[in-house]
Amino acid sequence: MRKWIKHQDPDNKYGAAFTLGDRSISVPEGAVISVTRGEQFNIPRLLINGAINQFIMKAMIRNEDLLFAELTGQLQGGTGQTLTIWKDSKRMNRFRTSGSHNFARKFFSWVFYSGSVQSYFLTWEYTGPIPSSEHITSYVKTYGRHYDGGKLIKKANPSKRNT
Repeated sequence: MRKWIKHQDPDNKYGAAFTLGDRSISVPEGAVISVTRGEQFNIPRLLINGAINQFIMKAMIRNEDLLFAELTGQLQGGTGQTLTIWKDSKRMNRFRTSGSHNFARKFFSWVFYSGSVQSYFLTWEYTGPIPSSEHITSYVKTYGRHYDGGKLIKKANPSKRNT
């Protein structure tokens, strides 16, 4: 059975990444990358987001349609980002709209859509090596759907090229 691995940030004791799967895989044809990013979470939102992520992470372990996942966070600055890579968009949507993820999406959406939180969401088709976390962050902030405190600022507009 797969398991989550914690990678402590050597430069920041308040930052870490958790990975599920092998980052060195080459993403196959038809696969999609999905990214959810939140910035400027206050402490209560960070705690709720962390607790919800624990339930979702357990469901991800058992999901054979998930090729790779990476959750990163920084307590300072209140930042969290989830990167998932799925065999295809239908399988990703099935996970997103069922079980623990669907429950979290329905009942805890205020964590991402209120206050001073900056939220970014993007899903796109991708083939090749998994891009770095820094590249993914830049890509989702450039091309992703962006909300400022729940107000839509920009619709998603992924680049037509493979990132």
